[in-house]
Amino acid sequence: MLIDKEMKLKFKETASKDPDKYYSTRVLKEEGFKRKQCPKCRTFFWTAADSETCDNPECSGGFRFIDNSPSKYKLDYIEVWTKFSKIFNKLGYTPIPRYPVAARWREDTDFVQASIYDFQPYVVSGEVEPPANPLTVPQLCLRFNDIDNVGLTGSHYTGFVMIGQHAFMPPERYDQEKYFSDIHTWLKTGLGIKNEEITFHEDGWAGGGNVGPCMEFFSRGLELGNQVYITHEQTPSGLKELNLKVLDMGMGQERNAWFSQGASTSYETTFPTVIKKLTKATDIEIDKNLMKNFLPYSAYLNVDEASNIKKVWIDISQKLNVDVNELRSKILPLAALYSVAEHSRALLVAIADSALPSNVGGGYNLRVILRRALSFITKYKWDLNLSDICEEHSKYLKPLN
Repeated sequence: MLIDKEMKLKFKETASKDPDKYYSTRVLKEEGFKRKQCPKCRTFFWTAADSETCDNPECSGGFRFIDNSPSKYKLDYIEVWTKFSKIFNKLGYTPIPRYPVAARWREDTDFVQASIYDFQPYVVSGEVEPPANPLTVPQLCLRFNDIDNVGLTGSHYTGFVMIGQHAFMPPERYDQEKYFSDIHTWLKTGLGIKNEEITFHEDGWAGGGNVGPCMEFFSRGLELGNQVYITHEQTPSGLKELNLKVLDMGMGQERNAWFSQGASTSYETTFPTVIKKLTKATDIEIDKNLMKNFLPYSAYLNVDEASNIKKVWIDISQKLNVDVNELRSKILPLAALYSVAEHSRALLVAIADSALPSNVGGGYNLRVILRRALSFITKYKWDLNLSDICEEHSKYLKPLN
């Protein structure tokens, strides 16, 4: 038996040799997409344009939607969910309320980290009926693997909304082509993106002994979401078709709002009222032109990957033709401000759902982001109150509850 990582790679290789069997190629071909292989990363992808590379930012030249979004509709953060849920309701999906982020029904995790967590293990295993089938859900999630990157990269979060599109069907009722066509409808009519601006990447997925194909969707260097089709289980004798097949589509609400508006960072589009409140209270001015130029290089400051952060700052400053001290003096306070906005929302949701900062378990992660937010407020001598910021978040998020 292979571990999940090995199984994913093996399944992806198998699927790539017979894409018509594993992916919704009929829909893609009808929409004018052609299959190609990226010469840089060797990923197979589908495009209706003349692109020769896939749309991973490392291969396609980074984010190319900032101040230049191909989305016809400029959707605010709340509107992404309300429009998505209405479109999918017409397509036969029932929108349901989110689950608590504190995953009390599971023994293997403290927090919900993806929308599919709502239905594991009992719905996915077939022991319990889903609340609706198929369904959509605006699931608030918590992840703490990139805390130090929050605020700095313009796109990292500890708390985010994963919009889920899910179905739990026996093989004879599982309609992968419809599920794929439905998410394509969102891209075309919800966001208003032309086919020439959409790229689909073939991939595989494996987890908990189950495997299946995966299709990622990109536009101008940004992954907007992906669909996983959990169709088989791994056995000693090979793959076996599941009695209950699962659709697991996860789409970042933050990313879709950011993409549609083409803003310099996703924090501006995710926390519009809070950012306005914080910038006014701290007198920080956002240099949007600098942020636009800085953002493509911000990923190089990933503290988990960069061995010499000081040198990275110097390299970025040289690329931008800005003095390194001036660059840091403008970026770091703004990154701290974004972190306070992000961490306060994550704390608000967690505490409202009965999870508390502490020294043990998942509570320790909440303690870390609470201390990080407070340390920024102290460092920059800001007259800010986290309770007031949380109250502003609560007002803005009310339509999602």
